Amino acid sequence: MNSFHAVATPVDDNRLFNLVGSLLGGAVILGLAMLVAQIALDHFRDPARFPIHSVVVEGDYRHSDQNLLKEQVLSEATRGFFNLDIAGIQQKVQKLPWVDKAYVRRIWPESISVTLEEHYPVARWNKDGLISGNYELFNPPGLENLSDPVLAEKLAQLPALSSPYRRHVAMFKLFNEIKPILDSGKVPLAGIIEDERRSVSLQLQGGLQVIVGHRDLLERTRRFARIFETHVAPVYDDVLRVDMRHTNGFAMAHKSTATTASGAD
Repeated sequence: MNSFHAVATPVDDNRLFNLVGSLLGGAVILGLAMLVAQIALDHFRDPARFPIHSVVVEGDYRHSDQNLLKEQVLSEATRGFFNLDIAGIQQKVQKLPWVDKAYVRRIWPESISVTLEEHYPVARWNKDGLISGNYELFNPPGLENLSDPVLAEKLAQLPALSSPYRRHVAMFKLFNEIKPILDSGKVPLAGIIEDERRSVSLQLQGGLQVIVGHRDLLERTRRFARIFETHVAPVYDDVLRVDMRHTNGFAMAHKSTATTASGAD
């Protein structure tokens, strides 16, 4: 009977020591690298080493207070250049009066750049608001007492829209529908008023009021445009109010007599 014996191969102690040594050396190097990276990160995050010293404001802005804007940005810049909350600063700037959009970025090594896009007003809303070209409602402070005569004159030329409800979009669209109709009859439209019952009146230059009511607004406006030149224009300065809610006519109140005259169109 033949017998076989397995021969054990001795473990190479040198290879084992080399492997362990390599692993330990790699761990030490990795640890040192992480330590250096953390030290470098702490260095760059130290606000005292990379403070913000200036704010650069860019863009086409005419009404925004640059000093107020810089004050708001610098109040958020105490964290230093690398710790800036860019999104937070952007949101804060966009809440300022007249600002529609703001784009904020870092400028190495010590500045923040803010590019502004302002609201462009296309109409006045009630006593203290403005409507922008993209139908946003915004409320700059001191709108009723403007110290800038150029801005005051510019805003005074805008259509005046008024409603107790937040219907500025619908009112502005209605104005754009009504204005061409009245322009064809050379009627000087200044604005539109909606009351608590959603009854609509047209406000003409000089304060003359034209009541068109709740329904058939465009048709009643067309009827007024047709009668304006013959019935209203000759006595325009004396007319207080014209009521177009009558089916086939109108009623006109005069300032001088405090009486109402009726007519057919």
